[in-house]
Amino acid sequence: MQLFSPLSEDYPIPASEFESQVVAFCRQWKSGQTHFAFMTSGSTGSPKSILITREAMIASAQMTGNWLQLAPNDVVLLCLPVHYIAGAMVLVRAMVLNLRVCVVHPTVNPLQGLEPISIQLASFVPNQWYTMLKDGVDFSAYFNQGKAILLGGASLSPWMLQKTQTMPFPIFLTYGMTETVSHVAFQSISPSCENKFTLFSEVDFEVSETDCARFKGKMTDNVWIQTNDLVEQISINQFRLRGRIDRVINSAGRKIHAERVEEALLAFFSERSFFVAAIPDDKLGQKATLFMEGLVEIDDTILNQVAMPTLQSWEIPKLVVYLSKFETTQSGKMDRLKSVALYLNSQK
Repeated sequence: MQLFSPLSEDYPIPASEFESQVVAFCRQWKSGQTHFAFMTSGSTGSPKSILITREAMIASAQMTGNWLQLAPNDVVLLCLPVHYIAGAMVLVRAMVLNLRVCVVHPTVNPLQGLEPISIQLASFVPNQWYTMLKDGVDFSAYFNQGKAILLGGASLSPWMLQKTQTMPFPIFLTYGMTETVSHVAFQSISPSCENKFTLFSEVDFEVSETDCARFKGKMTDNVWIQTNDLVEQISINQFRLRGRIDRVINSAGRKIHAERVEEALLAFFSERSFFVAAIPDDKLGQKATLFMEGLVEIDDTILNQVAMPTLQSWEIPKLVVYLSKFETTQSGKMDRLKSVALYLNSQK
């Protein structure tokens, strides 16, 4: 079932549970089903199930098709779970735009063992992209005629960005969520790229009173979707992400943006998985804490050395916590909330 057309009358016999899920979704779509339930990623809270309309999914697929000039029989790679919106939309685009799908079981290196094939569109999450870069995958064997590689779900580390910028295929960092039915904005990754997202022309955008982004369009059934993403509006169709309002640390009366601290530390800890979060503190209210995966400890003085050029002294984490392994969500993303809870529970 490695390469098939979702619009065909007969499907190959599924050889795995994942392929069975792919076929089941295609049959549901072709039957005319009007609503589909998807789980949110759970990376910023408990995963929840939401209903997405067929019309919203069609609008999203058409938006992507117009953007990338996808043509009938173009090949798209499916290597993401279909019970999440990112994977399901690969199939919806294929059925709306008459594309062919290369089905690969979702793994951290989905191209490993895949025979060379011309792929026009692929979507990866950052941990897949990181693994393939580390493994030295020959991307030219798949994407020499590619129209886009889409990377969504999290930002790229400086090392990943450097490796990605010089590739001779169109690669984009995308912004979106389950509620917006996949991406609604993109950022080209190239040596001259800027840290800003450009909205699709079909998407309405505004900034709320709390400086968070709101989106509306046919992909949201023309209902405003309020996010927790703090943004800086650059123009009518461009914005810069500043972090999440629910990741702001209130420490001794000052607000510390966890993402800003992480960005300052990325260049020095790019080989380590880490994040910054708050833990309760009797004196400060909340204490900015650096959580690092792996038990190899760093020199405590290094935080001041690497962070001072860009951070104020009060923004620098006051504590470093080492966990052997971070908790993850069902979709494979780092689960900060559960990882912090794991540490706090160990201190009781």
